[in-house]
Amino acid sequence: MTQTETATPKTRMRRGKPRPVAGREEILSAARAIGQREGWKAVTIRSVAQALGYSSPLLYEHFRDKEELLTQIAVEGIALLETRLTKNLPADNLAAIPAMAERYWNFMLEHTQLYRLMNGMDGVPIDNDAVSSSAQSLCKQIADVVRPYVTEAESQALADELWALLHGMAILYLDRSAPFDQAKATHAAMKLIRNSASEPSPHKAVLRKVVR
Repeated sequence: MTQTETATPKTRMRRGKPRPVAGREEILSAARAIGQREGWKAVTIRSVAQALGYSSPLLYEHFRDKEELLTQIAVEGIALLETRLTKNLPADNLAAIPAMAERYWNFMLEHTQLYRLMNGMDGVPIDNDAVSSSAQSLCKQIADVVRPYVTEAESQALADELWALLHGMAILYLDRSAPFDQAKATHAAMKLIRNSASEPSPHKAVLRKVVR
């Protein structure tokens, strides 16, 4: 295809007239809208097809089943979270850590339904291995941020602990089990880094002044 050519949209006949066929992105958009409005259990191949005004077989051309559809939404959610957490971070690691914690909390608040899906909180079928695999890039970037405070070998473990801490507090907040907020989550994150800092470490003295 040359630069001046454009792809011709696929069409199907309906009531004697050609109609554009919904593609993968349209299907995902419709599924997200249902999930946000009614919860992820309401997202089925049939419900998405009905929302688009098509029959179910069209969707099966793009997604094997509900699990594959929801997994793709979750994977794209992880990618969005990575962008939110890492874009234009402060160059100073000591400032980058609280910035990431604040952004994580804000993402959970702004995209609560998506956050619940990404973390398998609503009992709907998703491929957890695929979602976990998609998060590896983000895990590595978190490890890079905390690396100055621990040994090279410990950085990934600390990154995992930081993520687990923030996620645990987010779950308790969403379930109304604990009155956490952004400030408490950020403070807890910095306290974890301080307590994990290797001895001796030129960064630990600074951390003690920041986190009390």
